Amino acid sequence: MPETLSDRQLNRATLARQWMLERADIAIPDAVTFLLGLQAQTTNTPYIALWNRIAGFTHGALTALITDKTLLRATTMRTTLHLHTVPDMRRIRPLMQPVLDRTFSSVAKSRAINADRLDVNRRGVAIIDEAPMTSGELGRRLREHFPDSDPLVLAQVVQGAETLIQIPPTRIWGHGGAPLLMRIEKWIGQGLGDPIPLPQLVLRYLSAYGPASVKDMQTWCGLTRLAPAFDAVREDLVEFRGEDGRVLYDLPNAPRPDSDTPAPVRFLPDYDNVFLGFADRSRLQPTYARERMVVVNGYVATFTMDGFIAGNWTVNRTKDSLTLDLAPFRKLSKAEKTDIEAEALAMGAFLADGMAKVAVEWRPLVG
Repeated sequence: MPETLSDRQLNRATLARQWMLERADIAIPDAVTFLLGLQAQTTNTPYIALWNRIAGFTHGALTALITDKTLLRATTMRTTLHLHTVPDMRRIRPLMQPVLDRTFSSVAKSRAINADRLDVNRRGVAIIDEAPMTSGELGRRLREHFPDSDPLVLAQVVQGAETLIQIPPTRIWGHGGAPLLMRIEKWIGQGLGDPIPLPQLVLRYLSAYGPASVKDMQTWCGLTRLAPAFDAVREDLVEFRGEDGRVLYDLPNAPRPDSDTPAPVRFLPDYDNVFLGFADRSRLQPTYARERMVVVNGYVATFTMDGFIAGNWTVNRTKDSLTLDLAPFRKLSKAEKTDIEAEALAMGAFLADGMAKVAVEWRPLVG
């Protein structure tokens, strides 16, 4: 019988893969490649994600890689924004096209589009190739040609069919404006390549997220029916069971630390791969956290204690101060609070970037 792994063992394995047991000395592009991209729904999410993982990480280092076109931000997995290296963007994005098509069809049912999608896309490409523009501007320009259609949906037709890169000076640290879009062909001088083979993607996913189930990977990327891809590399995998009996796969020599390996406090952004990479998130999200994580139009930013989510955090800014408000999900000891506050001050200093005084405040435990 395959070995059963507890949620705590899965927790330590996942944190080890994601460099959240100890920050890594690794180049940013190498880290982004290994992680198969970084969730990038908000401007600052990938910055915070990498600060948690890479020793000595700075805002400017990531901004430089986005500006020099080493890293690209566009819609890929789960039809959400991700930051990828150029090779991965060119191979992962085409693999996600069925997911994008499925999502668009769902949106189109609830909004008006009284035009042929191919005509809309052709016109949209001609418009956006004139100059970078926001999605809102693209939709307004398209509506001049398709007046009976919703401009939001018109823009989404182009965003679904084309790989639109969110380019600087938008979507970099310190810039809060609406993102400017440009087709990948115009931004880097080349279009998409052949999609990455699914069996290869399985191996890369397990390397960064394993041990994991087929359903976990499907949730991570948005694709369905991935069991045959797992079967294709079955001889290269080892099999485990979760506490609930679900089948988990992994690479034989991937790190699976002891369950008592120390796990430092981490402050996760509202969207982070380490949480969104699974269908069953109990390896990071205990029952008490799941009950308290009220999700509205996204995910809350959380902090961990002993590797597991123990509360959420928000930022309050004034002209010259930055305060991290911490809301615990369970009763914390004095020693735990001390550890959490130390990391909160470090995170606050990173967010303030020398521009504000940093403080920490605790909210009372509710219920």
